[in-house]
Amino acid sequence: MSGDSCLSHHHTQPGSASLAPPLACPKTKTCSYREAVGLGNKYVRLNVGGTLFYTTLQVLTRQNSMLKAMFSGKKEVFTDKEGWILIDRSGKHFGSILSYLREGTVTLPKGHQAIQELLAEAKHYLIQGLVELCENTLQVSNIHTD
Repeated sequence: MSGDSCLSHHHTQPGSASLAPPLACPKTKTCSYREAVGLGNKYVRLNVGGTLFYTTLQVLTRQNSMLKAMFSGKKEVFTDKEGWILIDRSGKHFGSILSYLREGTVTLPKGHQAIQELLAEAKHYLIQGLVELCENTLQVSNIHTD
């Protein structure tokens, strides 16, 4: 895929100071903070399963999660030729994922199936607090339906 890149928050603009050295990327990929995020811009453009999202690096790295690993250089990040960071997951519940990362809580979707879908995404992204919120809600709804 053309435009593949590895993202590290340690990459800086020319002339800016950085205490940490750039993280090494696999030789088969090109490190490019600018290419993935834009010239020093802290906003990130994400394409999650064809659904487009804008958010900040601060939101994505706020909690220990797979997203924090992706945007701190510990995992490889792929971009398309327009610079959108690609995440090969359904975008259906990613807005709820971002809301949880921003606020520390989220209004869960209505319905048992939708909460189970969000739970699967929370588990994929390793967002433990959201996993627990979904699991507790599903347990309570099972108690009330028995």
